[in-house]
Amino acid sequence: KKQLNWSVIILALVMPTTLRAQHKYSLPAHRTAAEWQKMSELSKRANVFYGKAGSGLQMPANVRYPGEFEESQCVLISWSDLYDDNGNYIGADTETVWGFISAQLAVAIQPEAPVWIRVYLPSDTLRVLSFMQSLGEPLYNYRFIVSMGDSWWIRDFGPNGVYYGSQDSVAIVDVKYYSGRDKDDIYSRQIASILNVPIYESQIYAEGGNFMPDGFEKNFYSTTVRNVNTSAFTHNPVWTASQVTDTLKNIFNTSQPVELKELLCDGGTGHIDLYIKKIDEQTLMVAQYPNVIKASDRQRIEDNLQYIKTLKSTYNRPFRVFRIPHPTNDEGKYTDTTCAQMNDDARTFVNGLTINKTFIFPSYSDDTDGNKQQTEQVKKIFERIMPGYKVVPIDSRSMSPFGGELHCITMQVPAENPVLFWHPSVDGLQTMRNNYHIVARITNKSGIQSATCLWRIRNKTTWASVTLTDSAGYFIGDITPGVIAQDDVIEYYLSATTQNGKTATKPITAPDGYYMIHFTDPITSTDDVEVKAKDHLFNAYPNPATQQVTINFSALETADAQLTVMDITGKVVFTHSTVSELGLNKVTLDLTNWKSGVYFYSYTLGGRQIAV
Repeated sequence: KKQLNWSVIILALVMPTTLRAQHKYSLPAHRTAAEWQKMSELSKRANVFYGKAGSGLQMPANVRYPGEFEESQCVLISWSDLYDDNGNYIGADTETVWGFISAQLAVAIQPEAPVWIRVYLPSDTLRVLSFMQSLGEPLYNYRFIVSMGDSWWIRDFGPNGVYYGSQDSVAIVDVKYYSGRDKDDIYSRQIASILNVPIYESQIYAEGGNFMPDGFEKNFYSTTVRNVNTSAFTHNPVWTASQVTDTLKNIFNTSQPVELKELLCDGGTGHIDLYIKKIDEQTLMVAQYPNVIKASDRQRIEDNLQYIKTLKSTYNRPFRVFRIPHPTNDEGKYTDTTCAQMNDDARTFVNGLTINKTFIFPSYSDDTDGNKQQTEQVKKIFERIMPGYKVVPIDSRSMSPFGGELHCITMQVPAENPVLFWHPSVDGLQTMRNNYHIVARITNKSGIQSATCLWRIRNKTTWASVTLTDSAGYFIGDITPGVIAQDDVIEYYLSATTQNGKTATKPITAPDGYYMIHFTDPITSTDDVEVKAKDHLFNAYPNPATQQVTINFSALETADAQLTVMDITGKVVFTHSTVSELGLNKVTLDLTNWKSGVYFYSYTLGGRQIAV
């Protein structure tokens, strides 16, 4: 068959010197070969497995999949486990760096929310409590859950919390985890029972690290979900791509699923949380690989980024995107540059946990070694792009060779009695006006008693208050600053009190974090990491191709566009001329009569050649 190829705040927690070397038996974050085989065997049996429903699962009314940046009632972790050299269970890990990571997570989480700790045996609770006391960081905001497990990748097997109904009740949506990790796969049921909430179990295979909702209508995920579930080894009968999409839409009630190309050199999971993260419903952070990295994932990330820049947030605006550097090795150099090397050590700063007003991110240094300068640099970037958050690094060098970091071993549970803000922020560069109109939709199960916009001119110590009035379901009001200078900056945030007495703010970190209106366009503290939209030519897919190939390009303007395809000799074999549309454009080529070989393609817009 012919084949055509296409080219174009650091924790003051000190690790005891008595900790042993790592000797824990640990399953990786990705599916193992044995687990693929077991899934294939199970697919040959009945179409319903472990009581989980198929793609037609009946969900309750008004399901909403909250963003991670919304308020959480607790965070689940599975404490690292310790085995002897013969594979016999010793107890909760208090001797290796993995146990120390569990301890650091508990310390960072408990000021924000209770940390729910899964341990295997009742005796492990005393073991962990004693360990934390010995570190000088006793637990005070915690709950132990005694339950056997297979691994500590709780983001992937843990419960996906959603809201439903008119009372914003919490429910659990559970998806199928890796076949063979059956103790992990039932953990969502245990959490649902403890919370006394309903659980809705879907037959789709997926992991929590591959879902990134915005709290409204969008849910980002990678092609891994589609590829796994449409495989002949997964479902019987085999699922179609539309079944996968329809299932995700159904269980999360997200009308706009966003599928991104999976990475191939990320340690094996294909999860989007290894290179992309939502800061809020309109802002993302995306990893940036240096040019020295030759692995294909560097271009895949850039293609995914440019695709995202063609999308609109819930406010019908382009997403705001900030770039996060890729971690170096301990000596501050990029030596892992090939796909194989990066698969062996899947480092990323992006795989962090947002818990209320704290962001905990994986670093690759400690007080004695590693690239401490880069850790501090990245910490400052997070503080700039996430105003008001407490930023905490945790050394994750022992984790990255297993294909995951801190986000992968934590899972939030959505807060009870949530207050949801929908607010198209008035920030960034604005013209000088007499007033700035504020619009917000604010909801709570009990209703909103009052809503306020608090604002000030930068360097002022007091906040002025504007009462927001209800107008056809929206709270509106105006910031009227009076006499302002060109170099002034207006800072503001929203506050709402519910009929049942809860007060919440937008941003969640207010008053330490706030929106900013400025009137000049100086070089800001985020200019060096913020992404601006651009014209872009995407990689062809599929590649190699046999029947047809699709080539996408994005355009910032409506102009004459031309796609040109050449064979390996430089001979033009195909041209396609069109007038570009704003955003994403697509050209699909029928390859039925094409000869096998290597082809090159280029794209011009308004007479200018656009690079990949």
